[in-house]
Amino acid sequence: MNLTTKTRYKVYSGITGSGQDALIDVLIPMVSDQIAKYLRRDLVATTYRSWVNGTGSPILRLEQWPILAVYQVSIGTMTAGYIENTGATTKRASVSFDGTNLSLMSINSSGTETLTDLPVATSKVLSSLKTAVEAVSGWAVTLDSADYEGEPSNMLRPLYGAPAYDPDTADLILPDSQEPVKLITEDTIELLTDPSAPGGFGGDSIVRGFDATPGIGSGFPSGAANVFVWYRAGYTLPSDASGETPASDGTLPQGLALIVNQILTDVLSSTKLNSNLQSESIGGYSYSLRAAANGAVASAIENRVKDLALYKAATL
Repeated sequence: MNLTTKTRYKVYSGITGSGQDALIDVLIPMVSDQIAKYLRRDLVATTYRSWVNGTGSPILRLEQWPILAVYQVSIGTMTAGYIENTGATTKRASVSFDGTNLSLMSINSSGTETLTDLPVATSKVLSSLKTAVEAVSGWAVTLDSADYEGEPSNMLRPLYGAPAYDPDTADLILPDSQEPVKLITEDTIELLTDPSAPGGFGGDSIVRGFDATPGIGSGFPSGAANVFVWYRAGYTLPSDASGETPASDGTLPQGLALIVNQILTDVLSSTKLNSNLQSESIGGYSYSLRAAANGAVASAIENRVKDLALYKAATL
């Protein structure tokens, strides 16, 4: 991920020669990565399938922005089936799903641990995920209906360390019917359906905590990871012309692009200095060292925290 390009940075800094090109090429991804980590955001336009916490309000703020498209919002859930370990020598077993891998963990009577990670990218629907799970010794999947076989695996609600050995089973939870929403700011959506109206949540969902009176209690019900949102958010990044790829300014805010170039300049300048140096004077020469050296990139970012605050992710 590069938040600026060599050509754009050299125009900004007034560099005309090529003597520093190799160093700039190295520094741009380093600086870009550290800025993104400080902002706690995925800046590159990406599609997300997220289970988020309901707020008890019709307004929901999403983790990533700017929101480019919303493909699905679901409030209700449905249990598609469950996973269990039926191994004769199993003593403990658990299932985890982080949105990318379904992880099967078991311990047998001799204390041997077995961990198997099954990527949903290769088991895209529940029927193929079921086949992959049952190829692992001792594991079985039961789907409540054949209708669930074609449901997408990557929409499963995350779970961590769910017990899956007799008498416990790990439920496979999917989002239910879609709800209409509208975008009200670059990071916020609003629910348009009144949950108290007939069919307000669609399907066979059971939604608790709402008053039957229209206008009372309507919104995303409060809860932990109880709202499914499938959306796309982020920026297209600048690029220079290369081969068949045309140059592009991207959509990164100009203010953020300026800060990136400023930080890159600070870091580039620091390559000529001792990064441990805090201050230096000429008359009656003296110098002092930093109490703790954070490194050139971290120090440069720290000097720009007020400027970066506008683009930093808020704590949800």
